[in-house]
Amino acid sequence: MNVTVMSATERPIETISLAAGTCYGKADVSPKRVANCYRAGHMSVFEHASATFKVEGISRACMAQLTRHRLASFCVESQRYCKYDLSGDDWYATPPEVEKDVNLEIGFIATMNGARNAYLYALESGMRPEDARYLLPEATKTNLVMTCNARELFHILDMREDKAAQWEIRDLAKAMREACEGISDEWRELMGVRAL
Repeated sequence: MNVTVMSATERPIETISLAAGTCYGKADVSPKRVANCYRAGHMSVFEHASATFKVEGISRACMAQLTRHRLASFCVESQRYCKYDLSGDDWYATPPEVEKDVNLEIGFIATMNGARNAYLYALESGMRPEDARYLLPEATKTNLVMTCNARELFHILDMREDKAAQWEIRDLAKAMREACEGISDEWRELMGVRAL
């Protein structure tokens, strides 16, 4: 999986602080105000900062979980129009639990190979990709672009970085947070608000 930030609010702390300041009659920039808003649950001010992510190589199963966050916007690689390169074993995600049991791993790989062969045969036989895609498993990797405001981003991170979250979306949430932390010092500071 690979997560990069395509674009983001240039100065999120300033933007959020000024939005919150409007509510309280303040015209200065205050990181403390941003942290106080987060602690107080005054989350509407976080809707004024946003980020757009490019997410590559997550399973369709993970994508289904991610797109439940309906306040975000998504553009997902189409299995209807795209023909997939299924060479090698990098076209599908393997759950770590599968790798713990050699017999389960053998069965999993055989299932993936069977799905690949059926998909390729269907395409070679003239089936349209929109119908051949029904042969692909939930483990098939996909790519997407996602935009969300900081309020929804925090919601995603709070839910999906939790130890109870499924492994792949937990890894995705961590990668999204780390990508935000890498944008700028101000984004790193904003991500740190959750730890207060």
